[in-house]
Amino acid sequence: MLSFRCCNLSRLEVQAISSALASPSPHLRALNLWGNKICDHSTKYLAEALEFNFGLQFLGLGRNFVTHVGLQTLCQVLGVTHVTDKAVGDKIMKHLKDQRKEFDKKKKAFGAAPKDGNGRERYWPSPHLDTCEEQKDEAGASFWLWRRNTELQTLNLEDNPINDADAVEALQPFGTGALILRSTPCAATLQERLPPTEATGEEPRKGWRLILS
Repeated sequence: MLSFRCCNLSRLEVQAISSALASPSPHLRALNLWGNKICDHSTKYLAEALEFNFGLQFLGLGRNFVTHVGLQTLCQVLGVTHVTDKAVGDKIMKHLKDQRKEFDKKKKAFGAAPKDGNGRERYWPSPHLDTCEEQKDEAGASFWLWRRNTELQTLNLEDNPINDADAVEALQPFGTGALILRSTPCAATLQERLPPTEATGEEPRKGWRLILS
């Protein structure tokens, strides 16, 4: 885990961290940026890094200045993207087909996980390849589900000024893992809207598992 908790980080520092994150160490599983000055503009750099980093499992952005706009920016590269434009869907499918050959080569060269001094295997994520599936809705119209970074399992945005519950609800079905929104302005509204079992965390819906309290 790498932690820059309460280090007064803002846009320039986040840009530098994100640049390093885009050329990742395969052993880094968690990055904690809690209690800094990270705003919506800074999330753009983190999102760009997450397009290339498929080893990070936890990103902590609690107690910063991220609104629903920054959350939307991050979610664009995480989990599943719903594509309805045929031209875009076909382009993605072709791109992934071309990537498959390179992916197979990388997978063969990746090798086994290295071991530490005690003989235990170190964290060693497998090579990543996006997937895209064409499906049809009830009316018979085609749409595509583009699965991108599904390795990130926890996104912590507690105590940020996220107040648009509708925006969060729109993002929820397309995420993976846990989205922590404790102590945000929208948390109470979201908790009122959730079914009783989900509000207690017993039976979360598909997508992001919202943690609100």
